[in-house]
Amino acid sequence: MRKFAREYVFKKIYVSLFQDGDSQNFVLPDFSCLKSQDDKDFSNTLFDLYETNKNEVEQTINNLLIDYTPERIFKIDRAILCTAIIEMNYYKKTPIAVVINEAVELAKKYGTDKSYSFVNGLLKKVIEDK
Repeated sequence: MRKFAREYVFKKIYVSLFQDGDSQNFVLPDFSCLKSQDDKDFSNTLFDLYETNKNEVEQTINNLLIDYTPERIFKIDRAILCTAIIEMNYYKKTPIAVVINEAVELAKKYGTDKSYSFVNGLLKKVIEDK
């Protein structure tokens, strides 16, 4: 399921946020949650798009912040936002509503009580700015 593939990418991005961008030498999340080759290919594609475009994705997030510094964003929320923005702006094959819904679900599962509304609000700004 793509849901698990997105979750895997989110976890991989989350781990990379602690590695100063060195994705070659970090411990990867468990890949066994991805049962189909299609899900593995999808997750690899999304992460490759992140690696290629991470500076632009980070700038997109930073540009959307009002009265909030980038350092204040929890890494969980940042990883969720990066995953969604990559899929929305670079992968472009998934309906936006699906991407946002999946991001909100990840925020509910892994973030704080306020993460899901923060993630939802910023992703809606991404759409408005297009």
